[in-house]
Amino acid sequence: MTKKLLKSLSAVVLAMAGILAFSQSANAAVKGDVNGDGVCNSADVTALYKFILNNDASTIVNGDQNADGTINSADVTAVYQLILNPAQFDKVYILGEVNGNQWDPTVGVEMTTEDGNIYTAQVSTKPSGFSYFSFTKKLAQENNESAWDEIAPYRFGALGEGVENNFVVTEDVLGTSIALTNDNFIALQVAPGNFNLSIDMEKMELTITGEFAPQPQPETNWYIIGTINEWSTTDKTYKMTQDAENANVYNIRIDGISRDFWFKIANENCYTAADFWNEGSLLAFPADGVQALSGNLVQGNQGAFCLPGYLNATYIDITINTEELTYTITTDGQEPEDDPDAEYEYLYITGDADGWNGNGGKVASIKGENDYYGFVNVGTVFKFQKIQGEWGINWGGSNGTLVSNGANIEASGYVYVNANLNNMTYSVTPITSMGVIGDATQGGWETETPLTYNAETNTWEGTITFTDGEFKFRGNNNWDISFGGTLNKLVLNSDVNIHVEAGTYNVALKLVCPGEYSATLTPAN
Repeated sequence: MTKKLLKSLSAVVLAMAGILAFSQSANAAVKGDVNGDGVCNSADVTALYKFILNNDASTIVNGDQNADGTINSADVTAVYQLILNPAQFDKVYILGEVNGNQWDPTVGVEMTTEDGNIYTAQVSTKPSGFSYFSFTKKLAQENNESAWDEIAPYRFGALGEGVENNFVVTEDVLGTSIALTNDNFIALQVAPGNFNLSIDMEKMELTITGEFAPQPQPETNWYIIGTINEWSTTDKTYKMTQDAENANVYNIRIDGISRDFWFKIANENCYTAADFWNEGSLLAFPADGVQALSGNLVQGNQGAFCLPGYLNATYIDITINTEELTYTITTDGQEPEDDPDAEYEYLYITGDADGWNGNGGKVASIKGENDYYGFVNVGTVFKFQKIQGEWGINWGGSNGTLVSNGANIEASGYVYVNANLNNMTYSVTPITSMGVIGDATQGGWETETPLTYNAETNTWEGTITFTDGEFKFRGNNNWDISFGGTLNKLVLNSDVNIHVEAGTYNVALKLVCPGEYSATLTPAN
């Protein structure tokens, strides 16, 4: 390397002196510390520069940074790269709940290395519950308010989806490679046991081997804990019932919901543990605010399920499988799009079915969206009117295209209609059948029990015998069109099943337009 190049390199590093530097404790060797002052910065480049150019070794303590037996430009390059990458420390610490430690930014289990790349350590996790940990290349000097910010650039952990989750280490994970990252990493969650940790810093991969400690089996009693009992760790009011045919399945129905309903599931062991929330038998959800009506549970004190209060649910039915760690929820809550405060605007249907007098039905759109839907009996031809019974503004068309004052739209009988005034399109879907389907019906979730269309009342009717359970209304014998929610405010293609008590009912389903889908179940005489 020429003297000119060395001077240029040194100048660049000197310009960064006030920005890039790092140090460790005085009794620890610092990589890149040429002059022995405990810090790797531009002064170390200057010391090398003076030695190479002027044979001045007065400030050289550890000049051979790349350990090749000589002090030359390669050592300048090595120090320069360290300054540009201040996170490259020789030490790696395990930060968190291992070997008796807690989450303390000043305390960590130091991992050992022989080559500066592979770091290893033996750790023990807590004897009960779960332990959580990640890694850092630097510990804070003091445990104060800024300590975590101080070490934030040097921390890393498991690669995962969102910091609200943890990477759960199971038997299947032991011995495999776990990807690590310092960008939006997540902590590792490990049950009690003794483990060997090995990190390949070049590949940013972690391998865990060892054995989990034998754990007491959960008791057969499971309870709901949440807003319903103000998260009380002593209240056992909401005990789940074990299924008679599958000992791993538990169920509970809770009535009288009037606000946001948040919950987790606690095992009997939680109530006798020193730490209720970290006992290890608690079942929770992948993140706070989960609203999916079925999915996977996770072990440990993670997220809570939320049934929003705006759904106006009157009950929630919770089923869990403790072996498969899955859950299923049913409720009569209304979907958000069925908000009773929503404002609608309408177009009106007229055609040969109503004698072109403007009384053929209506389709509705949320105000301002100009996207209208509804169920109507249109006969064979029809048009849309802006004002009921008036022809000043109307639309017809063909082949799915709306035209102002256009030709009559051809259709046949009872149909599901959409008109979009933003892109001037329409669609007509014939409804050839309507029925009920669900575990409360004779055909279960496989076969519909049919209803009959009454053109005079514009309702689908039938006398149906139900068992205690759930059902939905479904059209055309497929799931493209179905209704759930509550009987007085049904929602198109809702995830919410309709609960019914055993009995024989006269069923009447009336479908008009969004906000006006409803049904009645009247006990048959």
